[in-house]
Amino acid sequence: MEHFDSVMEDIGFGRVHLFATLTLGLLQMLTIQETMGMGIIGPAAVCDLRMNEAQLASVAAAGFMGIICSSYFWGYITDKKGRRWTLLRTITISNLCSVASMFTLSSSVAGPSFVAATYLSEFCSHRIMVRSITHLYMFTGFAMISCPAWATLFLSSGLIEFEEELVGFLTLRPWRALGCMYILPGVFAVLLLLLLPESPKFLLMIGETKRGLATMEWISRKNTGRSLSEDQIKRLLAYQEHVQVKRRKEHQNFLRSMLDDAMPLVRKPYVGYFTCVCMVMFVLGLMTHGLGIWFTAMRNRCNMRQGNTKGMTLCQVLFVPETGPFIETESDLDVVCSDSFKGFNDSFILGSVYVVLYNLCWASLFCVHRKVMFVFSLVASSTFGFLLLFVTNYTMQLFSLVFLIAFPGIIIGLLGGSLLVFVPTYLRGKALCISLMWCRCGAAVGAMLVGSKIQYNCELFLLAISILPLIAACMEGYLPL
Repeated sequence: MEHFDSVMEDIGFGRVHLFATLTLGLLQMLTIQETMGMGIIGPAAVCDLRMNEAQLASVAAAGFMGIICSSYFWGYITDKKGRRWTLLRTITISNLCSVASMFTLSSSVAGPSFVAATYLSEFCSHRIMVRSITHLYMFTGFAMISCPAWATLFLSSGLIEFEEELVGFLTLRPWRALGCMYILPGVFAVLLLLLLPESPKFLLMIGETKRGLATMEWISRKNTGRSLSEDQIKRLLAYQEHVQVKRRKEHQNFLRSMLDDAMPLVRKPYVGYFTCVCMVMFVLGLMTHGLGIWFTAMRNRCNMRQGNTKGMTLCQVLFVPETGPFIETESDLDVVCSDSFKGFNDSFILGSVYVVLYNLCWASLFCVHRKVMFVFSLVASSTFGFLLLFVTNYTMQLFSLVFLIAFPGIIIGLLGGSLLVFVPTYLRGKALCISLMWCRCGAAVGAMLVGSKIQYNCELFLLAISILPLIAACMEGYLPL
């Protein structure tokens, strides 16, 4: 392994890494917009699809469930066929499904959601890998900004208003077209990905010596303007000889082969660390995506609240009806059959905070240990969660909710990058896909619980969610940080 790292260190960080980060960052934007965008499209579609709260929660979680069901399959394919090979096909499928979702409300983003990080990691040395993955995940913040930006244009600006009857009760309204706008990063990413080669590590691992050396030659020329030296070629060949020992020829059926390929992850020396990573990823997914997918709807509900909200906590603003000389109904909070929103400014703030925190995390990696950042971020998230139970100031409520969601999101990138450093090349695709599958499990559980249960006991729900980061922080010593 050190042979490949030493060659990458000689080549250094350069144009190839920047171009790969941009391309794969667009794929990260596609993933976030396709999943978190349901937090905007779902409430806008309530009237057309005649959904109740439980059905809306199920729709919000549907994208995560799709990722869960197909994650390991794509992880297996990634380690068999290649990173770029998988990305090109999964992005195409995802974009086609998104166009179909104008009428079916579906998505397919399992492949791009984890292969991008695996692919980028194999253009990097261990020294810069975690920082590079952190910058890749920074595009999450850009996606969290672009989601409300498109929604502002289609749902609240008044510039795009149409309603066309199609078949039966099916009508074409702005929220259906909004889903197609979310695939634009994926369209650009496919075009840029055509200019990138397959992962050099993967090519050397499967014995494609000529293609692997040609890719490394291309990287060297683009970054340094020089060809590989004879010594560098010898080191790459020594690396190939080492990793090819771990490449097994399969003569079993497909399902048995998939199962056997994952077995090293549940054996020493990986099983302990990997199990803890999956558990922590579940918590992080529940916090960041499960709660985060409802952020826009919750802030919109707060902003649409009628009457005096002074001295009221977040839960009271959301769910307690206004009282006066007579006890009033909760008519001011009823769902209205309208595509209009008033909470997009708060969503812009959430996206901006993501971008700032990812850059701070990237800068901190030069001087602060990853374990310190892990514990600090989770304790901070928990603290802001506890504050939500008591603060009555509008701005404090907004930023407490933002940081409760954003800090765990930063840790997903940090922990994913650390896992890629920890496992060898032939297990990377499967390891990351399984860990992110647990992250999406947490997201699906969180999305359904928040959407269908939080209104019945909001304070207790927030308290339970605020305790979860502390539990995850206690596992710091068992993680590959």
